[in-house]
Amino acid sequence: MIKPYVEKPLISRRNLLYTLYGLTSFTALVSCRANSSSGDKSTTPNNSTTASNSKAKLVRLGFTTFGDLVHDKGVIEKRLAPLGVGVTWTKFISGPPLLEALSVGSIDAGQVGETPPIFAQAAGSNLVYLVNIPPGTGESYGIIVLKDSPIKTVADLKGKKVAYARGTALTYFLVKALEEVGLKFDDIKAVNLTVADGHAAFLNKTVDAYVAIDPNLIKFQQEGTIRVLRDAQGIKTPGSFYLASREFGSNNALLVKAILEEYYQVGEWANKNRRAAAEILAPNIKVDVPTMEIILSRRKYDMRPINEEVLREQQQVADLLYQLKIVPKQVNIREATLTSQQYASITPDSIRTKA
Repeated sequence: MIKPYVEKPLISRRNLLYTLYGLTSFTALVSCRANSSSGDKSTTPNNSTTASNSKAKLVRLGFTTFGDLVHDKGVIEKRLAPLGVGVTWTKFISGPPLLEALSVGSIDAGQVGETPPIFAQAAGSNLVYLVNIPPGTGESYGIIVLKDSPIKTVADLKGKKVAYARGTALTYFLVKALEEVGLKFDDIKAVNLTVADGHAAFLNKTVDAYVAIDPNLIKFQQEGTIRVLRDAQGIKTPGSFYLASREFGSNNALLVKAILEEYYQVGEWANKNRRAAAEILAPNIKVDVPTMEIILSRRKYDMRPINEEVLREQQQVADLLYQLKIVPKQVNIREATLTSQQYASITPDSIRTKA
């Protein structure tokens, strides 16, 4: 049974990452204090069985405020307990601080969108891609304006202040949305704010538009106070990724495979039981169950292995962000991969067949 969160501070190299990530509001991002939950206090079974091909006796996983069914169901704790391995969880406001924690050794693994790993690699993080999660419908992201705004189309954003969370998946979405109407990133006045600060700035009318994500986006839509200029439907993206530190991913094949299997199985269950999944997630995300069902209908619970197609798609994202000088240096995605033998040892058969 999952116990209530006990707050603990997140270890951070903020001064270094201010420069490399270009996250001007990074203080707000990492000030979201990390929480530890049960299994959390460490499940330390008396079982003397050792996890073959694995060195860790405690797995430290990260997740974001957007919710994690695997965390809420407690299945990884149950799976790893017979191996004598404990589990802790830390919650983050978004992908960039999760990967910062991974970079400094505060956690071992977690899931983020396609953009944060690119910023993390540019900052020197020694992470590895474990598995790819295909994108959802695209309806969970949106560039929005207030209902009475004179801005009618994405093209009208030229010269306007647009709030977005730099380094998150919203970055790439905004870039592509502008590109398709002939605008460059420099054509707008991009205002880098956390999701929460961007929400406040939008309501206070200190920015002209806001790049929103569920659950904020769907709440705005239900209130009828905004117009969506463009959501992410039709914008090609690799989706999100489950990543680990290179040390953890390389030295704990059995544990990594078990974790990925649990994520895949919970995802399969969620695809067939949206209502039940919504009932689990809704309280933590602070929305009602019907709204959570809609949010889940916009997501895609699936996994596919890291293969040539996935790497090519992710490299295209990295190259575009570098060309636009959003990422400070050229990133080679393949430098954040394992060997084919290592992928064979960590990738469950159920996921491998999705190649």
